[in-house]
Amino acid sequence: MRPAAEISLSLPELSSEVATALSRLGLLGAAPDARVSAAPDARTVRYYTTLGLLDRPVIVGRQARYGQRHLLQLLAVKTLQVRALPLAEIQERLYGRSDAELEALIEAMGREAAEAPAPALVATRVREVVVEPGLRLLVEEGYRPGVEVETKLLAALAALEQDAGQDRGGSA
Repeated sequence: MRPAAEISLSLPELSSEVATALSRLGLLGAAPDARVSAAPDARTVRYYTTLGLLDRPVIVGRQARYGQRHLLQLLAVKTLQVRALPLAEIQERLYGRSDAELEALIEAMGREAAEAPAPALVATRVREVVVEPGLRLLVEEGYRPGVEVETKLLAALAALEQDAGQDRGGSA
C-alpha cells in the first residue's frame, strides 16, 4: 500500500490497489462463496458505498477520488468475506471502526490466512461416456445408479432441449 499522505485514487486504481493488497495477504479469491468477487470492481465499490460499508468518495472536478480509509474499508470487507460472513454482519462489525482498528483486522486476517494449512486437493476419477454425438456423460468412479436415475436423465434432457429452443429464439 502507498503511504497515507499520497493516496488519491480513481475507482480503477482503488480496485487495483485492493487486488494487490489482497494478493500480498494471501486473500485474493479466498472467499468460499463463488458469488463473491476476488477483488471489488467499480460496480461493487458503488454498491458497498450505498450500503454504508464504504465512506462516500471525495469529488474532485467530476471525478470520485478515494483515499487510505476507502482502501482499508474495502480490504476489511474482503477479508471478512473470506469467513463467509453476509454483508449485513460485515457492516455491523465494521461500523464506526477507526483506521487503526481496520488495519489491525486486516493484518490479523492476513496472518490467519498465512498460518492456515493449504486445502487438500482431492482427485476424482471420472469416466466419459459418449451417448451420441454432442452428448456425453461424466460418471464419477464408484457411482451406482439410483432408482430414479432414468427420470432424472429425462428431465435433464428436457431442460437441455428447452434451453436449446430458447437459444434458437423459439419457445419450446
